[in-house]
Amino acid sequence: MANTFDANTIADIIASNEMLVLQNRVTPLDKFATNFSAEAIAQTNNGNGARSTIQVDLASGASTTLTNPTNYEQGDTTLGAVSVGMSEYSQPFHITPAELGSGRRLEKLVMVNLYALQDKLDSVVKGLMTAANYGTAVLDKDPTTVTTADIKTIIAATGKYKQRNLVSDASFWSQFAVTSDKNSLGVIDGAYGLDSFSLSTDWSSAGTNVNGFVGDTQAIAMASRLPELTGELREALDFDTIDLPNGMSVQICKWVSTASRNTWHSFDVVFGAAVGDATAGEVIEDGTV
Repeated sequence: MANTFDANTIADIIASNEMLVLQNRVTPLDKFATNFSAEAIAQTNNGNGARSTIQVDLASGASTTLTNPTNYEQGDTTLGAVSVGMSEYSQPFHITPAELGSGRRLEKLVMVNLYALQDKLDSVVKGLMTAANYGTAVLDKDPTTVTTADIKTIIAATGKYKQRNLVSDASFWSQFAVTSDKNSLGVIDGAYGLDSFSLSTDWSSAGTNVNGFVGDTQAIAMASRLPELTGELREALDFDTIDLPNGMSVQICKWVSTASRNTWHSFDVVFGAAVGDATAGEVIEDGTV
């Protein structure tokens, strides 16, 4: 097991400003769900541990409104649950003493692997964004031809939503990145009547031809926890918690192999996603057959 470095740089001291290749822009998960926790949960394959199922509450029915009541103690609320299958995701990486001695910087390994973990979690959520889950696309159009009129169509079709959070690919998003105001070079929360309008670049895990999604916070049921470390592991590992920009927390662990003296790290999180309220989300398609 070895890292892959350009052979021309192995023997030389590496400049401190190493470059990182372009990474995907991922879905801002906190725009669609907030059931993320920094609490630890045991790593077990069954029972009630990390890889079992978590029930996420979904309120679906209120009690009957009373008119001129004579008895105030009546009425039942319906609180359903969405089963979210949880999986543990771990992103390990290492650096050798020789690589450290030649000037390699751990920071670049940290960043590229953190992006890789985000890509994986993003693909889990994107896998739910299908017409089978959320019905016929609210908009099916070549993304290079969309206009503000199409945003109006989306808003009209999502009238009951408390929030309209739209995430799309670069072709769709770029049509709105510059407005008539030459100083407006980005799309911000609240633009075009949307609560948020975000860019995400990889839609390969989504449904056929899907290149966007608009949803309320109930559209996708998501949950995350940190894997639990036993007392022995806490003594053997250095660990900390990192907050991602999307509101999720992940655990980072560090240890040194006594055999190879390589320094190992891993990012770890327990995460799951499922369709929440299917009427609170709409897919967007790119107009291809």
